[in-house]
Amino acid sequence: MPMMKVMPEPQNPHVSVRHEDDAFWATVEQFPGVLATGDDLDELRESLQEGIALLLARPGEEPPAMRLGALQLEPVAMSAGAELVYA
Repeated sequence: MPMMKVMPEPQNPHVSVRHEDDAFWATVEQFPGVLATGDDLDELRESLQEGIALLLARPGEEPPAMRLGALQLEPVAMSAGAELVYA
């Protein structure tokens, strides 16, 4: 009898999105090393999906079939930037 493949439970990863110079870039807290870019949110989502799949791939195997849902932008309570000046 063939073994049935168990599907992992869906996850809700935290994606940090930045918009700079007319492009988006993002990282995923639960998947260190995944950095994605895109000209719009759909392209960014596709890039994130590819990065996560490649990170989850086992050596010598194809990346797992997975789908990342639409990015749900949430308001940020506070964000700050500062200039770093070397003395």
